[in-house]
Amino acid sequence: MLYAGAGRGREIVGAEQRGAELTCVEPCPAMALRLHDRLAEHGERFTILPRPIQAVTPLAEYDLVVAHYFLNVFNRKQMPGVLAHLCGFVKPGGRIIIADFKPPARDAGVIDRAMRWLYYRPVNLVGRALGICALHPIYDYAPLLEARGFSIESHETFRVLPGLPPLYETIVAQRKKQPPSCDGG
Repeated sequence: MLYAGAGRGREIVGAEQRGAELTCVEPCPAMALRLHDRLAEHGERFTILPRPIQAVTPLAEYDLVVAHYFLNVFNRKQMPGVLAHLCGFVKPGGRIIIADFKPPARDAGVIDRAMRWLYYRPVNLVGRALGICALHPIYDYAPLLEARGFSIESHETFRVLPGLPPLYETIVAQRKKQPPSCDGG
């Protein structure tokens, strides 16, 4: 498994305890050190790369690539390239899972769009003020994944409070398996 923007790694500990071999990419040196300390208490099947994901060569060798609340730190021009880079880590038949804010549906009404804006924009503005993300709209990852040769396996949405529209989503997409090669033999 590859975790992009691993952070402090609370969920990564569970994956390691279930026997996963992990590569964790975390560009913040302090967070990478905290992640190392947390994982070292639980096992040895992990590698931590303390650098930006763009500095890691995308070898299509991972069964699962995880990007939770990671892609939303990039601006509108950078994010598609970073997503394409992440997709390069997924081996044929492997999966990528993305959890993030949910964009409004194309046919969303004015109340849905207003609620989403009121919930997301303050978070985005604070992140920008702290220098940890760019100002941008909520990204719609599903069509971008499909354009990269992935099929959406599941798309779950989550509400913060009853009565509000779903404000978060998790997308699991599988990279299409490559057809058998024809080597003439």
